[in-house]
Amino acid sequence: MPYIDRLVFYQEIETLRKRPLVSYITSSRKDASGQMGSDVIPEFIRQLEEIPTGEFLDILIVSNGGDPTVSWRVMSLAREKFKHVEVLLTYTAFSAETLLALGADKIVMHPFANLGPVDAQLIGTRKIPGQAGQPDRIENIQFGAEDIRNYLDFIKNDVGISDQEQLQRSFELLCKDVGSIPIGISKRSTQLGLMMGERLLKLHMKDDNKVKAITEALSKSFYHHGYPLSRTEAKKIGLPIEISNDKVDAAMWNIWKDVEAEFKCRTPFNPLELVMNDPTTAALIGPVRQIQIPPNLPPQLLQPLLQQIINAITIVSIDPVDYEISTAIVESLHCHSELKTEGKINATRLVDNNLAINIMKITEGWIYTKNVRPAAGVPVVAAPAN
Repeated sequence: MPYIDRLVFYQEIETLRKRPLVSYITSSRKDASGQMGSDVIPEFIRQLEEIPTGEFLDILIVSNGGDPTVSWRVMSLAREKFKHVEVLLTYTAFSAETLLALGADKIVMHPFANLGPVDAQLIGTRKIPGQAGQPDRIENIQFGAEDIRNYLDFIKNDVGISDQEQLQRSFELLCKDVGSIPIGISKRSTQLGLMMGERLLKLHMKDDNKVKAITEALSKSFYHHGYPLSRTEAKKIGLPIEISNDKVDAAMWNIWKDVEAEFKCRTPFNPLELVMNDPTTAALIGPVRQIQIPPNLPPQLLQPLLQQIINAITIVSIDPVDYEISTAIVESLHCHSELKTEGKINATRLVDNNLAINIMKITEGWIYTKNVRPAAGVPVVAAPAN
């Protein structure tokens, strides 16, 4: 079990930094990624229940983001038990994970780590008219309030439109394309991001002007939600960045590499590949036998031949292929929680020789495992518990 392999690194970091450590990592695997969500709260509480109340706590995080309100909840829970909380950034900490880092007294960044902008992103839909009699199709679009503001800024300053009637028409086109309600939601989400950023920073910063400057910078200064903010840039905008020593950096990186391998983050989730790698399924749907009938075959010979072919046709039963995906973990020396999805992949050969793939999710939930002897420094893990 990979969790056992990581215990030595947790022990090393706790010994070097002289405080308990909890990790929260979500998967970045393409087509099987995970995001920070409210379902992690009970698992984070389980961790806090195992650690005695004290002065200091470290939280190691790797994630591409998620629900910003969870950032506030996690940091608030941590500060109820610990006076001083620091975050360790090993790799990516985008969006909601950046917000979580803002609530820490210090942000310890590995050389390969980065933060990111906190401008809220929304997924909307728009109708694309069909061409040549084809039906309309619905397309998903991702946008934020900054995209809307920059569109209007482009119309006024770059295109040079100043006439109020033309500006109104440009705004009407925007509403038609995106929708008036989503525009309002994007504005509200931006206000939420700014508010959450300020509240989290004020947990440890007393300078209101500095707090506002940092949140404004993270919301508007980088022009792309996926901009990777290095520790040098993070320090320049005023964040409490701390550079750790080489031993802590090495242990942090080993934790991430182990989780990255366990989650298969470098390999996209490809259901067809899983089907074709299964020996039984691949044998049934892989090779396609073809019949070559000589041209100009006399009818008296063709009819018996076709009947013989029809009689040779058999119906085969193709069993589904099982799959399992891990999308998040919360763990420490004390216990381990893992968010897993299990299901089945059904494959069918169509008459045009293409394959139809159907993915059926069967179970999804957190699996909890307790380390029964963390203090001894020996990787002993109990059976999974509910």
